[in-house]
Amino acid sequence: MRLQAPCAFRVRQLARLLFLSIMLACSAVAETTVGWRGDGTGRFPDADPPLTWGRVSNAVKGLRFQARKPKNAEVSGKPMPDGVIREWLVLGPVPVPDVPKAVESATLQNELQLEPDEGDKTGDLAWKLVNADSATLNFTALLGANKLSFAYAHTYVHSDTGGDFVIGLTHRNGARLVVNGKPAFACPVAAGSRVGVKLLKGWNRLLLKVSSDDAQWYVVPLVYAHTPRGYEETNIAWMTRLPGARTYAGTPAGPGGPIVVNDKIFVLCEPHDLFCLNKADGKVLWVRSNSYLDGLTDAEKNAEPAFKALEPLAAKWNGMNAEYVTGAVKTPQDAREKLEKDLYDALKKISRKRFLRPDGQDVGYAGFTPTSDGKYVYVWLASGVTACYDLDGNRKWIRIDNHEGVEHGFTSSPTLAGDNLVVFMRELMAFNTNTGKEAWRIPLVEPGGLNPGEFFHASCVHARIGGVDTVVVPNGRLVRASDGKILFVDKRILLKQPVASPVLDNDLLCIMATGGETLYILRLPQTAGESVTPAPLTELKISTTNFPYFYLSWHTASPVVHEGLIYLMNNSGLLTVVDEKAGAIVYQRMLDLDHFEGPNEGAARGHGVSPVLAGKRLYFFGNSGAALVLEPGREFKQVAKNKIEGLAVAGSWGERQDRTVANPVCDGKRLYYRTESGLYAIGPK
Repeated sequence: MRLQAPCAFRVRQLARLLFLSIMLACSAVAETTVGWRGDGTGRFPDADPPLTWGRVSNAVKGLRFQARKPKNAEVSGKPMPDGVIREWLVLGPVPVPDVPKAVESATLQNELQLEPDEGDKTGDLAWKLVNADSATLNFTALLGANKLSFAYAHTYVHSDTGGDFVIGLTHRNGARLVVNGKPAFACPVAAGSRVGVKLLKGWNRLLLKVSSDDAQWYVVPLVYAHTPRGYEETNIAWMTRLPGARTYAGTPAGPGGPIVVNDKIFVLCEPHDLFCLNKADGKVLWVRSNSYLDGLTDAEKNAEPAFKALEPLAAKWNGMNAEYVTGAVKTPQDAREKLEKDLYDALKKISRKRFLRPDGQDVGYAGFTPTSDGKYVYVWLASGVTACYDLDGNRKWIRIDNHEGVEHGFTSSPTLAGDNLVVFMRELMAFNTNTGKEAWRIPLVEPGGLNPGEFFHASCVHARIGGVDTVVVPNGRLVRASDGKILFVDKRILLKQPVASPVLDNDLLCIMATGGETLYILRLPQTAGESVTPAPLTELKISTTNFPYFYLSWHTASPVVHEGLIYLMNNSGLLTVVDEKAGAIVYQRMLDLDHFEGPNEGAARGHGVSPVLAGKRLYFFGNSGAALVLEPGREFKQVAKNKIEGLAVAGSWGERQDRTVANPVCDGKRLYYRTESGLYAIGPK
């Protein structure tokens, strides 16, 4: 026995060394590299951000709801700090009359003046109490799939002060809103609409009328303050306003995610600026412009006198950026946009071919996440400009590689792999991190056309296979980072145009194909030669048709992998948990994330923020300020719901609840969260 114990110890040592060697041979990016979702996995094991936080307007804090008819003027009901009404009286199905504009006119007798209570009858139907677990009223689940029918939902809302509010409505078919007996909104087709309403001080009546269709039958009402009357904040260390939110309601400009490098935060702002913030207090330390003019060499500028004439415009732009460093921002957003347009138009006159930016950018030109190796920060913009800076803002190199645009635009963040920075803009291009010189390029898709085959919107992922730096391309390719050699192509995943980026869990590779709603799970090999062959493990169809969806049920958010479970969220907020080994769905659940979606409402077309695992808990984010904290595991366990309420482009016709499509990052006891309007540090001051 004395002789066997040391042998057993050595066996255990060898086993540990073998395990470590396997993990190092095929793993995600090195710890010193940060970029999209941190290291790409969305996992921050050492982070411990708060479970609860919030920013709620005093106006919304003063709202209460109840489905039953209030007695006299008593103040009862339940508070709704997230703007979600959770008690309704529902009536239906009511047949649709065969007349034009049926949703806009009365179907029930005295429809506008309805004041029902639980059990009251209207015709042969009775009003039934419904307690909702989210903002979504799913009439398919409540009333069944009834074609050519109306559903009615009624509730009472009490306001302490009265005043102007906004009700956001997402509806799959026609809908009507009546407030205090007066028509407030009607639309015969699917829409995401923001309806301005005036609530009375005291009790108010809200009536929704929603028509069915062949697939889905639901409505999502959300209440926001048009006149906030101040906010109550909890666990928000700071918020720094950044340029970017535009008046037009459809396109969030430059909603790229932040990265944390030492004591600094780096984030891109529209249309071509890199902002560096102090992590402690959110103060802007420096801003660097990366316009086409910035991308020219001194020799190019000296050879063309017209470039010299643009220097005053560029200096004015840099002066506007300097306002963010001083903290005295005086220039309005529209003035910034006009100056940028003047500079861009002047450059196009000099050389339209070289300086023509691609149109149709859903995420703007700066809606990407920078990446860093801990010494330098690398940025790529949809203008085709790539640049490198040290942490103090000294530019190391910059270059221009423009390409013709595609439908919805380019949306892939840059990836560090070995000695190269890899970007995608029709071609997969690699630039040496030290010099910025081109290392290689691969023409992955056709050079022209809005919808080229094999195109993707997702970001690439860095892996090491047998010590070889490899780029995992979302359209099913593995590419050697040193020379661009294609090592593997998976034809099943080609032509799917994925939006969700691949995720690596050691040697396990998860790819969500957007078009087919199929999850592919592969295992990367431990060695790499002139070709590699991942082992296919699972091809799992993620069925979502039994749950509410607006236009298409897409997965635009990337998954989180943790302890053998894969957590997926689609653009309607449906959580799907998959057992990796069994290749089967564990459970599905609609999340209480205050869904708002329209046909042209933002880059993600609904929820597109990828979830993160911070410490031992999962954090899921909606597109309108809501966030859930969940316990990971095989059963659904919600720890907290949080809400950040705020207005983007306040006072304009495009005023709206501040939206989010950027991925948050966690660091220490904080979580950094980007909206259209700026960057939040959630956690202790």
